[in-house]
Formats: sequence, structure tokens, C-alpha cells
Amino acid sequence: MKNQLESIHLLPIIALLGIFSLTACEFNVSTSSGNTTLSQIETVQKSAEKIRNQIQFEEKGVKVEAAFLMLDNGDLVPENNTIKAGEKFKLILKLSGWQATNGMVQLGAGEQLTNSNQAVMMYEEDLFANAGAISEEDAQYITLDMEVLNTQTLYDFYQTDFRVWNKNGNQQVDGSYRFKLEK
Repeated sequence: MKNQLESIHLLPIIALLGIFSLTACEFNVSTSSGNTTLSQIETVQKSAEKIRNQIQFEEKGVKVEAAFLMLDNGDLVPENNTIKAGEKFKLILKLSGWQATNGMVQLGAGEQLTNSNQAVMMYEEDLFANAGAISEEDAQYITLDMEVLNTQTLYDFYQTDFRVWNKNGNQQVDGSYRFKLEK
């Protein structure tokens, strides 16, 4: 009987550990018009290469002015897209041409992370699902945060597919990039 009671008390702990092990990465999204991202955008826009880190994309009704990866500390991710395991980084997009209604844009943004074994590690259909409309100016700067929390199992590469769209218009950017983690 005592062993059965101990087993019952361990079930919630085991379930909780299972949930934590499933959390392989973290997505976050924001718009930014007044932080270190802007200085990095200015640096990239002054360079010959405004689209960096082998970011691939297709535009529909909106223009990608700059796209690059940036570490959480503000440094640009090197062109080989290798990041230290456990390090946070961001996809920075500078977009122009949004169709606004009364100066406001209702955006959606989604991401999917897949490892080199083609297993989906994380999927978020709309990171802005509960957000209201934002100013046309703020909609120019999109930041999609990424962190791979599982640093015990490293894959040959990771691929992030992303989509940013105007919920009140026929505009979107679909894209992807790959990165590697090193210990």
C-alpha cells in the first residue's frame, strides 16, 4: 500500500517533467521602434548586404527592406548562422508598404521550428493572435525571438519558417532560415 501511495505522489512530478522535456524552443514576437534593434537596422541598411544570414523570403504586397539575425545582446549573428547552445537570438525584419486603416495595421506572425530530422519542434500559428492593431510606423519593425531550450540533443541544423501578414489586407511575407547550435 505504501508503494502505491508513493507512486500516486510521483505521477504529477513525472507528468510535469514530461511537459518540460517537450519544451524544445521558445517563440516570441514584438514590434520595435525605439531599442537597440533600430541601431542594428541602421548599420545593416548602410551596408551593401541588407538581407543577411541566408534568409529566404517571398513578398506579397509588402517590401522587405532588411532581414537579419541578431543575438539577444545586440551583436549580429555571424553569416554561418552558428549560435551557442542556449543563446537567444532574433529575426529582425524591416518591412514597408503596409496597407493601414486610419494609420493602424493588424498584423499576424507565425513560426515553425524543424530540426534536421524534419521533426517539428515548435509551431505557433499566430503569435499576434491576441494583439490589437499597431501604428503603421511600428509595423515596419518586426522582431521574432528564438531560443532552443533543449541543448542536450543538438541536430545538424534547425530551420525556422516564418510568416508575417496583414490581417486586414492581402499582404504577407513568407520566409525561412537555417541555423546551427554549437556547445
